[in-house]
Amino acid sequence: MSLSWLASNPRARRNRPYGPAQRTIVTAEDPDALVATLDACPMHRPTPLHALPALARRLGLDSVYVKDEAQRFGFGAFKALGGVFAVGSILCRHLAGAGRPAVDFAELARGAHRDLTASMVFTTASSGNHGRSVAAGAKLFGSRCVIFLPGFTSAEKEAAIRARGAEVVRVEGDYEAAVARCRTVAAEQGWIIVSDTSWDGYSDIPRDVLRGYTVLAHEALAQFLMLAEASPPTHVFVQAGVGGLAAAVIGVLWEKLGEARPRFIVVEPQSADCWFQSNLAGRPALASGDARTVMGGLACREISPDVWPLIGLGADWFMTIPEDAVPSAMRQMARPEPPDPLIVAGPSGCTGMAALLRVTDDATARTALGLDGAARVMLINSEGASGEPAFFEQATGLTVEAAAARMTSSSQARSPG
Repeated sequence: MSLSWLASNPRARRNRPYGPAQRTIVTAEDPDALVATLDACPMHRPTPLHALPALARRLGLDSVYVKDEAQRFGFGAFKALGGVFAVGSILCRHLAGAGRPAVDFAELARGAHRDLTASMVFTTASSGNHGRSVAAGAKLFGSRCVIFLPGFTSAEKEAAIRARGAEVVRVEGDYEAAVARCRTVAAEQGWIIVSDTSWDGYSDIPRDVLRGYTVLAHEALAQFLMLAEASPPTHVFVQAGVGGLAAAVIGVLWEKLGEARPRFIVVEPQSADCWFQSNLAGRPALASGDARTVMGGLACREISPDVWPLIGLGADWFMTIPEDAVPSAMRQMARPEPPDPLIVAGPSGCTGMAALLRVTDDATARTALGLDGAARVMLINSEGASGEPAFFEQATGLTVEAAAARMTSSSQARSPG
């Protein structure tokens, strides 16, 4: 096979057990305990898994399902899970160290211990969604928050972060420049960085973020098994920036399903292909491009090295998508053939769909991945379009508000009540 945008993982082995190196990154711990923790946070609900039978029929597949994180927490992106969970976990540990043991999320959400939580400052670098999530967690638990944004971040995403009470610092340059500035200022000021990216000497908090993301994977697997009559997915397309979402999804499904796990296809923008290049190199490597992409949530030039032992061994394929694949994927989700539901996806959210459409349109790629009439595919809409409403309207011909109204109308029409 000779495709510049699709590469198999030479290290992947179907019989490879989920070992200690992987469990230090992600472990399929009791999902009920994780959900109980997050249930203390307002608006926490499982997000839906939508079946797309019309699309599956058109593409010649058994089934296609989309986990819709656009409805997470009323927030609009999966990253709400990571930032809120991590901030709460850090505060609980800090309070225990200050002589206030057995503090839980519910207490913090009710306003307890504000004499200590109000003095703490959380910070991170973000292209939008993770920053909103950290800001939401800090606001929920009564702490100050400062978010560092790279220059390309949209005004809408900055406004959404400010609306959650955070201060914003714009940094000239890319995501990595924002990370560097955040680390420097945090060290000077004694602030706590809540990053989904690890580096030497900094890995515990990114693992807190990953634990939050695993809730999505637990939900998706349980929903898939229920809707698909106990059959797990055969293929999962998962987008990767630094690797947090991909690690959570691959880790949970690999540990729980073993050799019956699906084939994992990791998807990135062409200009931000750090995982694709790392796979080719056999070690963490930089992206081949400058990471300038409309897929802002995936605009990363470096992977998170801590998750390399999981994704680097657990992913089966790595692929990239061009910028012009995004509008058509958003349109496919927002204007589906009935009876498929309308799904509002942002530029990063639709990348799994863009990848599926690209692969199924290429006979060589389709055969290589085994996407035939028995394939049960799962995609993840990692974000809605509230952060990029103008782009969504241009791509789909619908405003975000009009699309939401259609979703509500369609949902009511399907309801038996």
